[in-house]
Amino acid sequence: MKNIKKLIGQIHLWLGLASGLIMFVVSITGALYAFQEEFDDFTKSEFLYVNDLANHSRLTPNVLLANFKKAYPKEKVSQIRIKTVPSNSAVLIITQKRKAIAMNPFTGKIHGEKRMDRDFMMIVVQLHINLLLGEVGEEIIKWNTLIFFVMLLSGFYLWFPSKKNQLKSAFKMKWNATKKRINYDLHNVWGFYFLWILLPITFTGLFWVFESVPEAIYKLNGIPMTYKKKVSSIYNPDSPKVSLDSLFGVATSYGAYISANIQLPKDSVGTYRFVMRYPYQWVRQQNTFVFDQYKGTLLSQDLYKNYAIADKIRMSNFDLHTGRMFGFGGKLLALLAGLFGASLPITGFYIWWGKRKKVIKKVTTTQFVNQVQI
Repeated sequence: MKNIKKLIGQIHLWLGLASGLIMFVVSITGALYAFQEEFDDFTKSEFLYVNDLANHSRLTPNVLLANFKKAYPKEKVSQIRIKTVPSNSAVLIITQKRKAIAMNPFTGKIHGEKRMDRDFMMIVVQLHINLLLGEVGEEIIKWNTLIFFVMLLSGFYLWFPSKKNQLKSAFKMKWNATKKRINYDLHNVWGFYFLWILLPITFTGLFWVFESVPEAIYKLNGIPMTYKKKVSSIYNPDSPKVSLDSLFGVATSYGAYISANIQLPKDSVGTYRFVMRYPYQWVRQQNTFVFDQYKGTLLSQDLYKNYAIADKIRMSNFDLHTGRMFGFGGKLLALLAGLFGASLPITGFYIWWGKRKKVIKKVTTTQFVNQVQI
């Protein structure tokens, strides 16, 4: 039993030393992102909202695009983001050059422009998912997420008291102890409490980076992963593109939405993709429609009323990962868990360094004693 614990301790140690810096960056950025909505509302309120409601009648997507083209004739639009809660939210038009253009949804007047690659929260997100290193960074984050998950489980095993008389101290900090003991308790005792927040956050991260995780969930539910099925428009150069307004009418006919993300075709076989979100409490209620850009044929749809258990898990993943599922309290816990996660490599390194110095001192003393005896 001691040998097993020693082996797990070594695995925990070396995985921590190897991934500590990345763990720190991912944890800090995750903590910051927990309050992304509040941060954006505070720092970009003039960009995200408008006060001029005009006649309270929203302009159609075609009119919004026409107004945009007048101001930016050389820019190509990749998506349109519309929010109805609060009712005076600006429309964001995203271009292929990563520009976000804010437009009044009632007047069509443009009142702001930002580079998305220079936005603070977008940089935070990119650091969180790929360290600003593109596909190489994504691969690093992928395996680091798995390493962190293993470290949480191994940390729990190492925390578990081997004797009953150690159980009380495993749950309690000794604030009046030495600095080394306080550091150890911060890593070990508080690690136990934050484990129950960090585990679901990390598992939801695994859901994104490892395709096998959602595949396993869908297999257990006995249904195929149809939401990832790729579809394309049938290229027809002689046919005019279908009216965006008519497609938007179909997408909005399913009820009062709170936001709409309209992705425009990227090329000649691209599609119109509408992601419509509705008010919800726990499981995100979202309908997704994909249309042929020429005939307007509905190529695929993913309706929340048809969600199976696996779909509900998928749609809850983001809100659980960021703490948004539980409102302000959940975000606060995600923030604290992220900050604590960033402290683990530091306290863990300090524990290892202290033990290392102790071993070196012991070896040096033994060598000195042996030389004196000689």
